[in-house]
Amino acid sequence: MTSLRMTDEKSFATDPSRQNHGWQWWLLLLLIGLFSLGFRYYYLIHAQVFQPADLPNARADAVDYYRYAQNLVHHGVFSKAPESQSPPFGDSFRDPGYPLFLAGWLKFSPQWDAWYSAVLMSQGLLSALSVVLALCLGRRWMPMRWLAAAGILMAIWPHSVSIGSFLLTETLFGFLCVLGMFLLDQALHRRSAAWAMASGLGFALGALTNAVLLPFAPLLGLYFACRRQISAAMFAGLLAGAMILPAAWMMRNTLLPHSPGNSSTGRALDNLVQGSWPIYHQAYQASMKNDPLAVATMTRIGQESDLIQSDPAAGLAELMRRMGHHPIEYARWYLSKPALLWDWDIRMGQGDIYVYPTRNSPFKDNALYRSAIAVCHTLNPLLFLLMIAGGIVALWPRQQIPRSLVAATLLLAFVTTVYSVLQAEPRYSIPYRPLEILLATFAAYRGCRWLASMNTKRGSKPVPL
Repeated sequence: MTSLRMTDEKSFATDPSRQNHGWQWWLLLLLIGLFSLGFRYYYLIHAQVFQPADLPNARADAVDYYRYAQNLVHHGVFSKAPESQSPPFGDSFRDPGYPLFLAGWLKFSPQWDAWYSAVLMSQGLLSALSVVLALCLGRRWMPMRWLAAAGILMAIWPHSVSIGSFLLTETLFGFLCVLGMFLLDQALHRRSAAWAMASGLGFALGALTNAVLLPFAPLLGLYFACRRQISAAMFAGLLAGAMILPAAWMMRNTLLPHSPGNSSTGRALDNLVQGSWPIYHQAYQASMKNDPLAVATMTRIGQESDLIQSDPAAGLAELMRRMGHHPIEYARWYLSKPALLWDWDIRMGQGDIYVYPTRNSPFKDNALYRSAIAVCHTLNPLLFLLMIAGGIVALWPRQQIPRSLVAATLLLAFVTTVYSVLQAEPRYSIPYRPLEILLATFAAYRGCRWLASMNTKRGSKPVPL
């Protein structure tokens, strides 16, 4: 590809990046970064979460991740089997990224208390770094005052803060997503195949933490290549970086004995079935309280999951048969799932911003945090609408938009589509909240710029943006 379409950042009308140089930018980055870190550490120090992953009778996602880490450290085997003296059999039910992260800390701090504190503090740091990287990513999208507003919102967003207190993948995965996007922005700006490979590696590490991301980097590279916006060398670098590590992991999984219930494919099929039931979240919550009707519903869902894992064709036929009885109801359900994904209350957990029971949360006891959660809760529906508007602006034909902005829009559209097909749950949108806030702020910036231009045409005095 010898001729590349000139749609890079330098051709972006009234290039905002030219306004974001000098000591003011670095001061903003430092202040937002330190504020984000302090805001998270205060929460982590004060909030008390009940997630006894080290108890033998405990269950749920955090328990699986802890057992994977134990078996990796003590036996060198990737398995969610309970800890024992004999080496367990390997499985591929969960993705390896987060268990390896936990195992690294477990190797360094084998005692529960020291290990648990180290994990939470490191997650707080990764969450704060996600805000810093997101600001760097948005530097070419809009002027600094708008970046400052987005940075403050990312710093105080309650879901992004509270998720760091749980032994769950979202904090690490969110950091890797933003890191991949930041490296991609550098690659596009520098037209560098090496930076493109680094970006691919960032996305690969994200995909090994949450396999939802696995197809994204190759598809994104193909999109840019077809539009002649990256060179063949950059496309090859992005593809190589994105595929080497996941390919090695998939090769390892092919050597395991076939067991649908202990594979990532089986987990995806579970999510497909569960996500097809509009009442799944309500039934799950009620079944935990031994509601007989909810227990019966969960039994039916479990039977469908067992069927689709043992015989995918028969399971899909049963799923389609059930939907065929109420097509309009299910059409409405699937059309509502994008809004559900970006909603506020976590369904598969304690509700509000909490996955596990949490005491002494600053968002309940501290005036600053209570104000933050009230503001963010009010803004959440508006952010969703602005994100859609920003995506439309970014993808509208014949516009000169930074390609990193286009890539971020495509990522948000991609994950929204995938989770809408599988299971939509507000917890799953947490890793992408920084990108949502950036895109929503960009939409607000462009909207205000458009209004200012209209006022100028009418003869009014322009307002600086």
